[in-house]
Amino acid sequence: MLRRSLICAFAAGPVLGLMLASCAGRDGKDGLPGATGSQGADGEAVGAGPVGPPGPIGKTGAMGRDGVDGGLNVSCLSPCHGFTGIVAQWQTSRHYSAYISNLGGAEVASWTGATACGNCHAIDAIAQRVAGNVGFVGTAGPSDLPGGKLRYISSLDQTPKESTYAGQATVAQVHCTTCHDVDATNDPHVTGASEYVTGTFPLRVATGKADQTLLERSSAVGVADGTPAGKFNLGNVCISCHRSRQDVTNYITASNTLSSSHWGPHEGPQADVYSGKGGYAYAGKAYGNSSHQAFTNGCVDCHMPPSDTNQGIGNHSFYAQLSACQHQGCHVNTKSFDVIGGQSAVRANLQELRVVLNTAGYLTRSAAAPYVALSATDLLDPAFSLDQVLPGAKNVPADIAGALYNYLLLARGSADGVHNPVYTRELIFDSYKAMTGTAPTSLPTRP
Repeated sequence: MLRRSLICAFAAGPVLGLMLASCAGRDGKDGLPGATGSQGADGEAVGAGPVGPPGPIGKTGAMGRDGVDGGLNVSCLSPCHGFTGIVAQWQTSRHYSAYISNLGGAEVASWTGATACGNCHAIDAIAQRVAGNVGFVGTAGPSDLPGGKLRYISSLDQTPKESTYAGQATVAQVHCTTCHDVDATNDPHVTGASEYVTGTFPLRVATGKADQTLLERSSAVGVADGTPAGKFNLGNVCISCHRSRQDVTNYITASNTLSSSHWGPHEGPQADVYSGKGGYAYAGKAYGNSSHQAFTNGCVDCHMPPSDTNQGIGNHSFYAQLSACQHQGCHVNTKSFDVIGGQSAVRANLQELRVVLNTAGYLTRSAAAPYVALSATDLLDPAFSLDQVLPGAKNVPADIAGALYNYLLLARGSADGVHNPVYTRELIFDSYKAMTGTAPTSLPTRP
């Protein structure tokens, strides 16, 4: 029984609240008990005589034979629950760390309440949006928000509004079921399937060759039609959440008020940069893209390259993998993402734009009032994404507000230019020139 207990103790360890279905083989039968030793002879009847020596100990019964060892159910381990499996990869991701760091925190209630946050942060966020189950609190919204759109024009007052989360989840977590359409018919934890079959966890977002997810940016003021991000197949799933959440066409007006430190694009607007379509566009300027926009699956090709140890399924840590850059025949000999100094150059470009915006009184790192501009120390910090808007300015012209918007978009979503080098530098050049009338020293000509 000891051997079986040890095996069961190993096999029954919890993995995300689940137990492996298989354990050790059946126990063998116990052996027969040994014979009892004979009793020593009694002493004489007069008084208590000495105790006789004990009889010989009976022989121990033979131990039953072990049953056949079934071993661990390997199908339960691969590709999800192994030591380097999908779950272990996901537990190194920012999706997981954000969930852990906010457990029991104040933000969870807002992320899963009747606000816009739940449209991306709730565990069933994508499922609710795909089903068209979004809220229009206090306003009349459209019957459908196609292509993953969040914003619409209210039919009550004709102003831009953002849809709210209408689900019932109380968990703010980007989990397997957030992106994958899993139910009782295809979940092996429920069905008891002996092994994972590729394709049985379909994605919730349409990923066909002709399918496109929409960015919030609309084609004209007063409408909310969105802009197709591009045909990025599996990458459509990433684009559905990693976006600015702002319709820049309707957001930047002729005269703008910086009413909040959260003015501008939301954190994580990578799709707006990667697509080359989400920034504030200056009149008369054309905007291009880099070769990265030719990737078949967009974001997925670099952030989720196939993992040989997990049946070729994409890496679920979601961190960009340098091996993807090397193996696609693009940057074969590169040793870092700073290919030919590209990231370093963009950081220098972005720093110039940052300085002029800060000098104009538009940037801060203050958590609350009284807000102050970035200090000399702040300006030396390369973490551009931590910068926020210093609230209070009014009557800010469109092109100046656009420069601030573009800085925040690139600081939070360009990966120092990697996501779209050409588009990133074009936005920096145009934004800097709108602020100063001249070109940046580090970028004397427009790409």
